[in-house]
Amino acid sequence: MTDSCPNCLERDIEPVMERRRGQSIRHGYECPSCQQQWITERIDTAYPNQTRKAA
Repeated sequence: MTDSCPNCLERDIEPVMERRRGQSIRHGYECPSCQQQWITERIDTAYPNQTRKAA
C-alpha cells in the first residue's frame, strides 16, 4: 500500500518495511525526495482488498 509524504506531499511512496501485529499491519516509509520517515498502522479488516503479506 502506498502513501503520501506528510512533509513534502510526494505521492505513491512504497513502504520500506512492513510488519504484522495481531490484526494490524505497520508500514514504514521514507520519502525519496525529502527523506522524511514515518510509520502507519492499519487494521486488516478495514482494507479487505489488500492481500499483501507482512514479514
